[in-house]
Amino acid sequence: MKKLILAGVLATMMSSAPVFAATATTPAQTAAATAQIQKEAADVMQVAVQGANAMRDIQLARLALFHGEPASAKKLTDDAATLLKDDSIDWKKFVKTDAKAKMIDDQYVIINATVALSEDYVATPAKESAIKSANEKLAKGDKKGAMDTLRLAGIGVMENQYLMPLNQTRKAVAQAQKMLADGKYYEANLVLKGAEDGIVVDSEMFAASN
Repeated sequence: MKKLILAGVLATMMSSAPVFAATATTPAQTAAATAQIQKEAADVMQVAVQGANAMRDIQLARLALFHGEPASAKKLTDDAATLLKDDSIDWKKFVKTDAKAKMIDDQYVIINATVALSEDYVATPAKESAIKSANEKLAKGDKKGAMDTLRLAGIGVMENQYLMPLNQTRKAVAQAQKMLADGKYYEANLVLKGAEDGIVVDSEMFAASN
């Protein structure tokens, strides 16, 4: 089994709330702290938080339809559309440009990333020390330094990047909005599922140094 170093970055960004010891917080403080968590995670892994949040809304919209809550599904779909249409962020900063990522004529935006040790990893004191050092570097946003530390310690690393075709997803969400407005809930669910299924996982192995 792979030993995870940093996994489910977006699970932290989207579902985890910051914990404050023995102090009451206002909604504004909580929102600010959550925004900081998102920024730090995005800086480390270079993921488009806005795109990730849009995909989260798409998934929740499907869940709302499953539970017979079309009004909630409409709102979530509208929220996703707003996020996807917003060009105030530089989408190009998060676009994967490798040739193998260009499966269709679109912009493939990185919305999540995970890093894991290779399957044949065997723990030793030296390697555990290297992992600790790599985690510290990741926490500071030094992804390259973390990878180099692990590689030089003889640890193979696998990185998975989750790519969202931006234009295709925008079109699917717009189509779902129209179907929801027309009361075509089953059809809308299928279109939103298609948007989810459009995510591509791009894996890269960083070989250990001998």
